[in-house]
Amino acid sequence: MEKEEIARGMPSLRTAFETLKDNLREGRMAQAGNALFGTCLQWGDDLSGIYADEGREALSERDPVTRFFVTRFRGMPVAADITDAPNHATFLMAFTAFPYLDALVEELTIGEHAGVDEDGNWLVRRVLAGEDEGAFLRARRSGPGWQFDLMPVYSAKAEALTHFVDNQYGSDFDAFLWRYVADHDLVFDMDQAWRPLTKR
Repeated sequence: MEKEEIARGMPSLRTAFETLKDNLREGRMAQAGNALFGTCLQWGDDLSGIYADEGREALSERDPVTRFFVTRFRGMPVAADITDAPNHATFLMAFTAFPYLDALVEELTIGEHAGVDEDGNWLVRRVLAGEDEGAFLRARRSGPGWQFDLMPVYSAKAEALTHFVDNQYGSDFDAFLWRYVADHDLVFDMDQAWRPLTKR
């Protein structure tokens, strides 16, 4: 890839990523969804099935962000119906479900260009709070703009939540969930939260 092409593209790529962050911060999920591609959209498809079909045993094998998303929205007095939601919307519902991890997005910026993947997508360095994470984000041109695969950031959120639940709740996810429900004064049905929609 020509250095001139990279030099021309990186400013607009960084601007597009900041716009994506702005859209997430302001709750403009349709616009944020339009800026996604790749494995995060595939995961959005998977999440719809997980949400509908998986019970406690299967969910216990999932990462805590996925577990929290499913139980939080299934445990409401009327479980959220996401069966017809597009994959980007389902992904973003899970991605933003636990807002205390949003700093992992707010403080994330784009570093240097680091090559291309096998499909020709750009690989750019992830910089968190000014520190190079040693990890990459995939980006691709979409018309005049850019799209991003946020799956690595989802995984980073899951890792952070794993450490939090391990350290603060002795790896007891139920205790963590009950504390969240109590702190937010939510009407919540724990049995319903763990029960698949297909068994109601």
